Amino acid sequence: MEFRTTDLGDVSMVALVGRLDTQGVGLIETRFTATVVPPARPTALDLSEVSFVSSMGLRLLIGTARAMAMRGARLVAFGAQPMVGESLEVAGLGDMVPLFEDESQALAMLRG
Repeated sequence: MEFRTTDLGDVSMVALVGRLDTQGVGLIETRFTATVVPPARPTALDLSEVSFVSSMGLRLLIGTARAMAMRGARLVAFGAQPMVGESLEVAGLGDMVPLFEDESQALAMLRG
């Protein structure tokens, strides 16, 4: 698991790559949280290259979204592969991290 960040001026974009399972979360959790939460900037997560999400991955996303919300920032996601999107929906993640089909929809939500 790895991630890449992009500064889009008024928002940040973070592309996650790999499997959001126990091992993957263990590899990125501290750096990911330190990169995304303290700046308290609206952030869009690109999930197009995430092939699997486990309960540990859900915990990371929910924890990050909660920490950002406490700082007044929003976290949204887009581009999930069908299996990943279904896992996020079944877990009810949409209440904390709205999931959009593409980048433009996610960015419009953050900027709107």
